[in-house]
Amino acid sequence: MSNNVKLLLKESIKNVGKVGDVVEVSAGYARNFLLPNDLAVQPTAGNVKKIEERRKEIEKQEREKREQQAALIKQLEGVEVTLERRANEQGHLFGSVTATDIAKALQAQGYNIEAADVNLPGKLDRIEKYNVRVAFAEDLSTEVKVWVAPDAESKATMDAAAKASASAE
Repeated sequence: MSNNVKLLLKESIKNVGKVGDVVEVSAGYARNFLLPNDLAVQPTAGNVKKIEERRKEIEKQEREKREQQAALIKQLEGVEVTLERRANEQGHLFGSVTATDIAKALQAQGYNIEAADVNLPGKLDRIEKYNVRVAFAEDLSTEVKVWVAPDAESKATMDAAAKASASAE
């Protein structure tokens, strides 16, 4: 026995559907998220007609947003971000660099990027250069170079450790 319900979406929801789509979702998702947040309604004839009008308007907005994102991707090509972090003598960070850190650094440079748009290649927990993918959609993405550099105090301890190991040899 399936506990799924058919609902008409009032908003586009990632991994569920676009505005005006009739989707089949679990009863719990509908009851606890979609309906209380006014994101979906029962697919009656009247509701379908109302949503169709709204759908045209939203598709136009989404087209404009996509054009802006495409322009932003072009601007981001070749952009580099430098983040200073504390690290031990071997270059391991105390903590790691997150997508939010990178998004904030890009926002500081004037780019409208959210943390959800930043795809990390794994854990950024060493002092080195990383290539991070910024993607709005499958076909709208680019690589951004992220330099994780040691702060002044960490650089001094790393240099001292390097000097000590060089003199020990």
